[in-house]
Amino acid sequence: MRPVLASLALCALTLLAFANSFHAGFALDNKALILDDARVHAATGENLGLIWQRAYWWPRGGSDLYRPLTTLSYLFNYAVLGDGDSPAGYHWVNVLLHLVNVLLVYALGRKLVRKFWPAAMLAALWAVHPLLTESVTNIVGRADLLAGGATLAGLLFYTKSAEAVGWRRFAWLAALMAVTVVGVFSKESAVVIVALILLYELCWWRDRRQALILGCVAVLVPIQAMLYERSLALATDPPAFFPFTDNPIAGAGFWQAKLTSVKVIAHYLGLAVWPLKLSSDYSYNAVPLVNGGWQAWACGALAASLAAGMILLYARQRTAFFLAAFAFLAFLPASNLLFPLGTIMAERLLYLPLVGLLACLVLGLDAAGRRLRAPWVAPAVIGVFLCGFTLRTWARNADWHDDITLARSAVRSCPASFKAHAMLAVALKAADPGRTNLGEEIAEAEKAIAILQPLPDFKSTPEMYRFAGESYLIRGDRLHGAHPAESVQDYRRALAVLKRGAAILEANRRVRLAALRAQGKAEDLLGSTRDVDIYRSLAAAYYRLGDGDRAFDAAMESRRREPLNPAVYSQLGEILYAVHQPAGAATVLMEGMLVTSDMGLRRQLIDLYRAGLDREGCAITAGPYGPAINPQCAVVHRTMCDAALDAIRIRLETGRPDIAAKLKESFLHQYGCPAGPLNEVLPEGAGPP
Repeated sequence: MRPVLASLALCALTLLAFANSFHAGFALDNKALILDDARVHAATGENLGLIWQRAYWWPRGGSDLYRPLTTLSYLFNYAVLGDGDSPAGYHWVNVLLHLVNVLLVYALGRKLVRKFWPAAMLAALWAVHPLLTESVTNIVGRADLLAGGATLAGLLFYTKSAEAVGWRRFAWLAALMAVTVVGVFSKESAVVIVALILLYELCWWRDRRQALILGCVAVLVPIQAMLYERSLALATDPPAFFPFTDNPIAGAGFWQAKLTSVKVIAHYLGLAVWPLKLSSDYSYNAVPLVNGGWQAWACGALAASLAAGMILLYARQRTAFFLAAFAFLAFLPASNLLFPLGTIMAERLLYLPLVGLLACLVLGLDAAGRRLRAPWVAPAVIGVFLCGFTLRTWARNADWHDDITLARSAVRSCPASFKAHAMLAVALKAADPGRTNLGEEIAEAEKAIAILQPLPDFKSTPEMYRFAGESYLIRGDRLHGAHPAESVQDYRRALAVLKRGAAILEANRRVRLAALRAQGKAEDLLGSTRDVDIYRSLAAAYYRLGDGDRAFDAAMESRRREPLNPAVYSQLGEILYAVHQPAGAATVLMEGMLVTSDMGLRRQLIDLYRAGLDREGCAITAGPYGPAINPQCAVVHRTMCDAALDAIRIRLETGRPDIAAKLKESFLHQYGCPAGPLNEVLPEGAGPP
C-alpha cells in the first residue's frame, strides 16, 4: 500500500499548492490564444481543419510554432466543456494534467533510484515548485504540461518495452509512439525523447540493439510526421522574427551568445533552489549580455565545472549522471546554445528539466545523510524546502490573477526588464478605459523607454514609444484649456518619442525585409504591424504644435501605411481643412468613403459641405435615411472624380483589382468622370474580366 498512499499524498499536496490557482484569469497570452482565437470557439470541421493546418499563433503568424493538440485542448475546454470565457475549467484541466505528471515523476524516480523515499521526495518537491506556476497556473502553459507528460511517459514506456518480450514489447512500443504523437504535436521540445532514450542506453547499456532500434523508430515516425505537417502549416506564414529586445542573444556574437547562455543557466540554477523573485518576463535588459571581463571568466568557469561534474558523475554515480544529463538534454532545445529562441529566459522552459535538477538535489542530500550517518538530514532539509516551495507557489498563483497583478509582480522582481514596465503600462490602460491612471501609465512607459534608449534603432522596438506618445497627446489635450504651458510640454515630449519610435519602426522594417530576401521569400509576407499607427500620432503631435506641413506629411505617410483605416482619412481631412484647403479635405474624405465605406467619414464630409464648401447649395439633399450627398451637384461631382483616382490606385495596391475595376466602371459610366485620368490609373482592358 505504500506506493498507493504516496501517490494519494502527492496528489493532495499538489492540489493544496495550486488550490488558489482556479481564480486566475486570462492573463498575458491567454487572451490571444483562447479568447481571441475563433478556431477554439466552436467544435466544427472547419475549425478543426484550421487548427491542424495553421500555426499556433494563426492568423497573426511569424511565431514559427506548430502545436495543434494544444490548441485542440483549448477547443475542448471552450466549446466541448462549455467553459467559454470562464477560466476555472481551464485551470482544472491544467492541474489534472500536472497531477498525472507528478505521478509519472514518482514512477520514474522509483524506476531510476529504486528507493521509495528519494523518489517520493523528488516528486513532492517538483509537484509544488514555484517555477512551475508559469506552466500550471498560466493556462497556455498547457503546452509544457502536455509535452512534459508525454516525454516522461515515453521514457517510462521505452524502459518497459526494452525489458519486455513478444507482443508485450510491441504493446509498449505502440504506447510509446502514441505519447510521442501527443508530445510533439503539443510542443516542439518533446522531440527530446529521442535523446533521452539514447541517454538511457548510454548509461545502462545491456546489448539490446533491437530494443533501441525499435524504440527509436517508434518515436522518429511521429517526429517526422510532425515536421512534415509543420512545414505545410508554416509555408505561407512570414518567417519568425525575434526582436533583439526579446532575446538579446539573437543579436550577439558567437562567443558572447554562448557565454550569455551559460549566464542564463546560472540564473535558472539559482531559481531552482531559491525561487523568491519570479517574473513572467526577462526581456532586455533583465539579463545583460556578457561583455568580457570577470563575467566571461565566471561563465567559462561555470561551464567547465558543470562539464567536469558530469564526467565525474558518469564515472562514479551513473544514476545521478543520468538525471543531470536528463536535465541538460531536456533544457538544451530552450537553452539558446544551439539556436536563438524568441526569449532569452522564461520560467516555463524549466518545467521538465527541473525534474533532473531536483533529483540531483535529493540524491545529494540522501548521500550526505548516509555519509554523516544521520539519515534524518535529507528528510529534514527537504521538508524545509517543501514548506517553502508550497508557500511560495501559493503566493505566486495570486500574481496570475490578471494582467495588472502579473505586470506589477514582474516590475518588482525584474525592474531592469523593459517589457515588465511596458506590460504594466498597457495593462493599466486596458483596465481603465477612462485613462484615470494616465500619470502612472506614462511613468511606466518612460521607465521602459529609459531602458531601451541606449539601443540603436535596428535593435530597439517602437511599441512603447508609440504608447508614450499617444498618452502624452491625451494628457496634453486634457491640460490644454487650464494649463496651456504644461500642455505644450506634453505635446513636445509626444513629438520627441514618436519621432524616435517612427525611426525604430523603419529600422525594424529594413531588418525584416533583409531577412525575407535572404530566405528568398516574397516581400509581401512582411505584412504590417499595429505600430504603424505611430504616424497618425506623429501627425497629431505636429498638428497640435502648429506645424501643418509636417502634420500633413506624417498623415500622408499614415495613409500609405494604413490605406484601409478610416481614421487615417478623417485625420488627413481635418489637417487639410485647418490649413485652409477645404477642397482637398473633401477629396480625401470622399476617397476614404470609397475605400472603406465608413459612415463616419460620410458625416464628416456632409459637415464640411455645410461649413461653406458648398457655395451652390446643392451638395446635400434629403435621403431616405437623412441627409445625403448629391452626386449631381458640380462641387460633389468634381470631388468624386478626383477621389476616384486614388481610390482605384489604393485598391490595386491592396490586392483588390476586382474592386478597382468596378470603381472605374462606375465612375466612367454612372457618374461620367473623364476617361483619361482613370485610364492612366487603370489602363483599358486591365483588371479581371
